[in-house]
Amino acid sequence: MNSSTPASASRREFLKSTGKLAAVSALANVAIPAVHAAGSDEIRIVLIGCGGRGGGAAANALSVKRGPVRLVAMADIFPDRLQKDLTKLQTQFSSQVDVPPDRQFIGFDAYQKAMDCLKPGDIAIFATPPAFRWVHFDYAIQKGLNVFMEKPLTADGPSSKHMFSLARDAEAKNLKVGVGLMSRHNRAMEELAKRIHDGEIGEIILQRGYRMQRVSRAQLKEGSGG
Repeated sequence: MNSSTPASASRREFLKSTGKLAAVSALANVAIPAVHAAGSDEIRIVLIGCGGRGGGAAANALSVKRGPVRLVAMADIFPDRLQKDLTKLQTQFSSQVDVPPDRQFIGFDAYQKAMDCLKPGDIAIFATPPAFRWVHFDYAIQKGLNVFMEKPLTADGPSSKHMFSLARDAEAKNLKVGVGLMSRHNRAMEELAKRIHDGEIGEIILQRGYRMQRVSRAQLKEGSGG
């Protein structure tokens, strides 16, 4: 993220112009608004939802060079997933990981216990399945926490409407909320969205989205069985 490539520049420009993202949770070394807890220059974070992208998002946050960042609690349903991520993070960021056994929370109420370790202005990272997302987001707003959450955010229409309502509540409290959607920085997709909203392609009756993934020749050969 330190490079001066067009993609990096546009990403920084986007973050600066919105001022609404808790991007410290995922976008290392990007110019972001101050989100430190009151009375301290340390950025304290908790990870809720370990394994896969959860551990990666925590690692991104701990890589940020703008001020001290410390992971102070973790939460998950499965203890083995929590321990796996904790071991990796301790190996890579030994001086920034302070998650003793009494701040390693397991169970469906673990998200509350983890966020209870924070003060207003700190950051919660959500990488849980979308069915739980609005519950966690609601509690974070009550606690006055900034949030970074990984996609997907919801799995149905009613939950999506509820998340929009919660987003307005967060904005009213001047909380920073970031979402791991890299397509927000894709200028071609921004232009496509603008043309759709402007009605240039007529009424939309069906819309489908596809995710492109780079595949090597070796992977193609392996997948085809020869």
